[in-house]
Amino acid sequence: MYKFLKISGLLISPFLVAFLFVVISSSGWFGSLPEDGKLVYSPRPIQSENLTEKQIFFGDLHVHTTFSQDAFLFSLPMLQGEGAHPPSDACNFARFCSSLDFFSITDHAEGMTKQMWEDSLESIRNCDAISGDNNKDLVVFAGWEWTQMGSSPETHYGHKNVILRNLYDVPEVPIGAGLTGLDLLIENDLTPFLPLIADFPPEQIDFDFLKFRDESYSIPFCDEGVNEYSECKERALTPRELFNKIDELELDALVIPHGTTWGIHSPANSNISSQLMNDNHDPEKQRLMEVYSGHGNSEIYRNILHTKELPSGDFECPLPSDGFEPCCWRAGEIVNQQCVEETGSECNEKANEIRKEFAKNSSGLLRFSLVENATQEDWKQCGQLKEAFLPAYTYRPGMSAQAALASQIEEDNVLKSFKLGLIGSTDNHKARAGAGYKEFARKSMGDSWGAKDNLTWILPPERGASFYSTGGLVAVHADRLERNNIYDSLYEREVYATSGERILLWFDLIQDEKEIPMGSEVSLGSNPKFTVKALGSYKQLPGCPEYVHTSMSKEEISRLCLNECYNPSNERYLISRIEVVKILPTKKLDSLEKAIQDPWKTFECIDNGQGCSFSFEDKEFSNSKENAIYYVRAIQEQTDAVGGDPLRCEYNEEGECIKIKPCYASGPDFDPSDDCLAPIGERAWSSPIFLNYLN
Repeated sequence: MYKFLKISGLLISPFLVAFLFVVISSSGWFGSLPEDGKLVYSPRPIQSENLTEKQIFFGDLHVHTTFSQDAFLFSLPMLQGEGAHPPSDACNFARFCSSLDFFSITDHAEGMTKQMWEDSLESIRNCDAISGDNNKDLVVFAGWEWTQMGSSPETHYGHKNVILRNLYDVPEVPIGAGLTGLDLLIENDLTPFLPLIADFPPEQIDFDFLKFRDESYSIPFCDEGVNEYSECKERALTPRELFNKIDELELDALVIPHGTTWGIHSPANSNISSQLMNDNHDPEKQRLMEVYSGHGNSEIYRNILHTKELPSGDFECPLPSDGFEPCCWRAGEIVNQQCVEETGSECNEKANEIRKEFAKNSSGLLRFSLVENATQEDWKQCGQLKEAFLPAYTYRPGMSAQAALASQIEEDNVLKSFKLGLIGSTDNHKARAGAGYKEFARKSMGDSWGAKDNLTWILPPERGASFYSTGGLVAVHADRLERNNIYDSLYEREVYATSGERILLWFDLIQDEKEIPMGSEVSLGSNPKFTVKALGSYKQLPGCPEYVHTSMSKEEISRLCLNECYNPSNERYLISRIEVVKILPTKKLDSLEKAIQDPWKTFECIDNGQGCSFSFEDKEFSNSKENAIYYVRAIQEQTDAVGGDPLRCEYNEEGECIKIKPCYASGPDFDPSDDCLAPIGERAWSSPIFLNYLN
């Protein structure tokens, strides 16, 4: 018998696929790869100030253009995408729409050709040169994303952005992770399936993606013995290989893990502490971690399991605990409910079988299709971290920032740990750097996949489409807006993350009447004293400032900014409270929750518009004689935000979630005008202060 591919109940013959591929490939109907658009050669007006104190600058170090293969795919007209967003869009958007101080383009290295890389660099350099070095309005960093996805926790390292100090001291091509995830799908000629995932009008077929694939994925890897004059792609299969290549090229670079807890690409029960082994962590390069982006929050650690692997290699489904329900367990509950509706009684044996099968495939793309006739609503809140601020979808707690900060490993008689500053960025795939300045247009300002107007997916987006926000920002304390000043502050971890609002935050250790800033590592024998101050972000006025209208055309403001820009008023939001987290790093990785005190202290604010500030002391430090880590969260008064309540749960009197209303991305319940707004407390996370006990 011939084999068929089954996608959500549809049987597709591989011969049909091959026929479609031949027709498509021989038609000559290819469009062209996106070309760099037009930069606006006008700087943003700024006020030059001679200040003795460090200033706070806001940026976005995680932005994709349609040079990224996933961004290219979802930009296509057949998927109702917006069309090409080249590097020039990122520049114009950052300068005029979001009014950032600095940003970086971090396209996926795995799909980039040498020409794409050179075109991107040219655009970045031109963007940066628009304002002079002595009076910068925008600093632009070159970079790329190293995108690795392992099939098991032991082989998974995750996604990391590489940010270069210099614009001209760059590699010939970016260094990717080889072929994983989407790259395997593309490289193995499975792209004929891509048009079949959507029901689209024939006149909207766009075959540009096939040309993109042919131009990019036909290029061999440099380590495959290619001709020295031929183009090739650099790859590093592990973080250690990546660090080594950066050293060989003598690059001044930061490597920043991101999206670590996002379950779409992290296998269940992955643990970031494993990267402390085998030199897969470099403390001189990996000094920052992206704790928040448009793909969710990766801060919190909770002792939860999605699946349990047995010594035999089989898998079983863990029981629900601490308010967390694994999706494998929910799968069994759905099967039992279906049996009750059909026969009047449960079918526990069938439910247990589906739980085991789901646990075995807990990281598979089609795992939810294991339960036939189940709706998105049937899955309720399974797999989600509850009572946390906008957590990443299908949360992997062992990959969180708190897990990283709390973990220690002894290898070859050397005690290893992560000392990471915390940053935010957007991970926007439409070149919209710093898209979270206003809460609107979730499809454009965020990465929620699916239709722009109306689209029926044969393979519908998972509930993950509900878990996208407009993204975060990285804030830097620096003397002035200048490349080396910004990069040095990033290296020194004198940075903090925000959920997109431009909250002002200071967190210092007081030692000998001097202020030691966030990110510092200090040896201390006495009880530490700290100060923290936060000031809310400016409330926004509608529309765009006048200088935007004098610099950009009306059509471009509409296309790129969607007629809304960063446009601050003179009034600030109020700070609601400040929370302090204390972590005692431990080698007992099976009991990390005991090492993390969250919150350790909470200060309620009485903010009259001038912000909120406190001083506090740890009176236990000198007695406990243990190293300790401290960081703070400043939480703003509640305001509506895109995706603020992803599943929009309806609770009963016992506090149980009895019904959800996801932010649909397709189908009959999809509403393109629904931005899924819900009230949240926007926030800022300081980088930690690391205290080593001095005996």
